[in-house]
Amino acid sequence: MRTTISVSVETISGATAGVERLLALFSAYEIKAAFFVSLGPGRDSGFLRRLAASNHLLAHADVFRMIGNAGHDLGMAPWDASAWASGAAHADRAWTLTHWQRAVDSWQDAFNADPSSHAATDLQANPWLFALEEESNLAFASDVLGKSPFLPVMQNIESRCVQLPVTLAPLSVLRATGKYQESTLHEELFASSQKILPAGQHWRITADEDPGLVEKMIVMWKGSSREFLPLSAVAEAAA
Repeated sequence: MRTTISVSVETISGATAGVERLLALFSAYEIKAAFFVSLGPGRDSGFLRRLAASNHLLAHADVFRMIGNAGHDLGMAPWDASAWASGAAHADRAWTLTHWQRAVDSWQDAFNADPSSHAATDLQANPWLFALEEESNLAFASDVLGKSPFLPVMQNIESRCVQLPVTLAPLSVLRATGKYQESTLHEELFASSQKILPAGQHWRITADEDPGLVEKMIVMWKGSSREFLPLSAVAEAAA
């Protein structure tokens, strides 16, 4: 069965330390993953620090270029991840367009190219986002939870940009339930990942995630003969 790992990079700590840790880990196990990068204020920046460009993730674009150079997918996340997390689900088209355009403009400035994929912060999406992803000719997006690739329809808005949903419950959700010990969290994740799905399982983590936990999951999946694919390969297979 296929397994895909994607990484959201939305904090200064994730950009400055987490990305390089994960790149080293994925290299050691010969895994290609997908990274979705925000270029605005880090979610770990205080209110006043958010105003300074030095506390924007754009300042770490050189680190992000290492992702693509290592053969991983490099995709866009919302420019202001904190604002997106709190406002996107019920936002109107104007709000969504403003945030989308700022993310695209920053992406073009940083990488001299248009983004090819997108993942919404905290899986918060709305119909205007789906429309913008199609208008921007993205190869794929990964904004929601689900079980298999699909073309989204929401509030009578249809998009031809395929959604590759996250299939496993986010670690933040599992931890918030209070049901699981941190020392056995990998066992719960592994058990839930045994369900066979049409396009395989998709696990999203943050760049700040404990690399020890990530490595445990990789070892367990490798031991069960999982095939690891980046999201771009899943998108090609779903086309």
